Amino acid sequence: MTFIAKSSQKLFRFKFFGIFLFLFLNFSSAFALEIWNSEQGIAKFNSSQYKNDFFQLANFYQAQKNPLYCSSASALIVKNALFYPEIPSQNSSETIKPDGTKILFPLYISQDEFFNDKTETIKEKSVIDFQKKSTTLSPNDYDPGLNLSDFAKILKIHKIKYKIYHQTELNENEINKFRDVLKNILNDKNKFLIANFDGKILQAKTNGHISPIVAFDEISDSILILDVALHKNQWYWVKVGDFVKAMNTIDGKSFRGYLIVWR
Repeated sequence: MTFIAKSSQKLFRFKFFGIFLFLFLNFSSAFALEIWNSEQGIAKFNSSQYKNDFFQLANFYQAQKNPLYCSSASALIVKNALFYPEIPSQNSSETIKPDGTKILFPLYISQDEFFNDKTETIKEKSVIDFQKKSTTLSPNDYDPGLNLSDFAKILKIHKIKYKIYHQTELNENEINKFRDVLKNILNDKNKFLIANFDGKILQAKTNGHISPIVAFDEISDSILILDVALHKNQWYWVKVGDFVKAMNTIDGKSFRGYLIVWR
C-alpha cells in the first residue's frame, strides 16, 4: 500500500508540474513583449514589409516628460512629422544672443504647450495634471490624462485630422480588420496610427496609455510600439491579437482604440 501511495503521489506531482509548465509557457508566450533592438526584435524589423512609419516618426521621437503626458508626447511626434519642415520657430525654445538676435527653433518640443486656452474647453489642464477633480464625473473624482475622444478633439485644435475607432469588440474578424488597417496605414507616408490601450494586458509597465504604432511584421503577426513611456518601457513588439485585446478595454465610459491621423 505504501508503494502504491508513493507512486500515486509522484504521478500527481508530475501531472501538476506538467499542467503548471503548460500554463506558464502559454501565458508567457501569449503576452510576451519583445524589445525592439533585441536579436529577435531586429529580425522582426528586418522581415517587416510595413514599417515606413518607423522611419517617419523615429526621427521625431520624444519620451513623455512626466507619468501623465503620453498623449502630448505622442501628439508632438506626429505633429512634427506631419508639418516638418514648415514648423514656425517656437518662442519658448529660442535663444537670444548677446547682440539681441534670435537663434530660431522650428520644432514642437513643449509637451506643456500642447495644452492651451483652446484645449481647456475640452478638458482642463489642472484635471489632466491630477491637480483638480473632474466636474464631469459623478461623483466628482480625479480623472488625470486624456481618453481617446478628448485626445482626438485636442488634435483637431492642432490642425491634425483624424479618424477614431473605439475597439468595442474582440473577435477574429476585428483582429483581421485591424491587420488590414496596419497594412494600409503603416506604409502611407501621409498617415499615422496612434493607439490607446491598457499596457497591463500586455504585461507592460504602463496602465492606460497612448503611443504610436510604427511597424507590422506579418510573419510573426506582431507590431512595433514606439512607446513614449521610456521611463518604464523600451520600444517593443507585441502580437496583434494581444494588442487588440489591450485596446478592447474601458477607459471611463468608453472603450479604448486607435486614431488614424493626417494633415
